[in-house]
Amino acid sequence: MKIKLVAILSWLTLCGISPAQTRQAEEDIVHLVERYDSACNRKDTASVGKILAADYVYFTSKGGIQTRQHVLDTLLSPKYVLASAERSEMKVYRTSGTAVVSSRWKGHGAYDGQEFHDDQRCSIVLVREKRLWQVLSEHCTQIVRP
Repeated sequence: MKIKLVAILSWLTLCGISPAQTRQAEEDIVHLVERYDSACNRKDTASVGKILAADYVYFTSKGGIQTRQHVLDTLLSPKYVLASAERSEMKVYRTSGTAVVSSRWKGHGAYDGQEFHDDQRCSIVLVREKRLWQVLSEHCTQIVRP
């Protein structure tokens, strides 16, 4: 086990990536997802718009595809009411310019008068351009029956 750890650390050093840089990048990504959730919960579309990539897409659990603009419009809609939301179990998988955050998202509220109670496993894909991480896509799947 020690040999594997030394080999990995040596490889990262040769590539110019230190474990501290890796941890910092993962912390930055988690912080971005937390800011994203907070902005969504506040219906702050200006902040959400800065976090979402221009070609962002949301893949729904029912096979649909929603564009960036559709998501922003939904956030602003009075038909969408989010009573509570929490994200947990975040794990970051990353390369130099791409990251995937696996998480569990629980929330409840209503859309167009229909209540929802979600408990979902979500994958958020982020890309890094010009030293800035942005959310490129998301997909959530219900894991507990509503």
